[in-house]
Amino acid sequence: MNRSPLSPSNRSGMNRRDLLRTGGLALSIGAVAAACGSERTGPTSPGRLGVAPPPATLPAGVVNDLTLLRTAQSLEYTALAVYDAAASTGALSEGEMALASRFVEDHTRHAAALGEVILAQEGGTEFTCPNPFLMQRVVGPTLAALDGTTDLHRDLLNIAHAFESWAGASYQALVVAFGDPALRKAAMQIGGEELRHATVLARAINPDQTFSPTFFGDPVEPDADGFPVPYGIPSVFGRVAGIDLAVGERDDEGTRFSVQLQTPAENTFVYDYMSC
Repeated sequence: MNRSPLSPSNRSGMNRRDLLRTGGLALSIGAVAAACGSERTGPTSPGRLGVAPPPATLPAGVVNDLTLLRTAQSLEYTALAVYDAAASTGALSEGEMALASRFVEDHTRHAAALGEVILAQEGGTEFTCPNPFLMQRVVGPTLAALDGTTDLHRDLLNIAHAFESWAGASYQALVVAFGDPALRKAAMQIGGEELRHATVLARAINPDQTFSPTFFGDPVEPDADGFPVPYGIPSVFGRVAGIDLAVGERDDEGTRFSVQLQTPAENTFVYDYMSC
């Protein structure tokens, strides 16, 4: 009896015997390939395209009191770099320049005191320059965002307040990170001075309110122009959360340059193999 063209044996042009024969051939080829693979010699790592050298690896960094001290010293030099950039604009008033000069004196004193501890107690090497990560990822982009701003004075005060608040939060975080109790005490003292700087700047920017809305159970909202509002007393306890900063003009999408200043972590630590 003739089979219909639509019968299972004719739909693909291959009958059951052909399928069995083809399947057997595939199994034979697979067995030969497996046998050849077992006889292979040489490296088993994946192949590479191109002739580029492998990327360099950084030394393993140890987070100890010396690393934290060098990091703290770099934060002071970062603050000095920010004030130097602000002073060079000529946008600050005479009174604000006097205030900035006082803050510069304090940061210089803090850096020197940290350096003495690094040399005398820890036997390490000072780090007398700004924090490389922060300069590249935070300070540089923030200052670049001031290009074309219509209110440089506003932006400079907001930058100074954010960096002083961030410095205070950083020392607050270092208090629990230091192993030596004497270093914890020193961190508390320096951090207290940084937060006093922030309070003075907050009162200069926002003289009408001292206490943050969080004291009254209300959320903290930006102002009508989208800038974080500084308060002389922002919280009950020392803050270790990120400090929000916005500067410059709105772009085509209606947003300003913004960044969050974070307390020191692995990416901002100044390890013993790092130098200026």
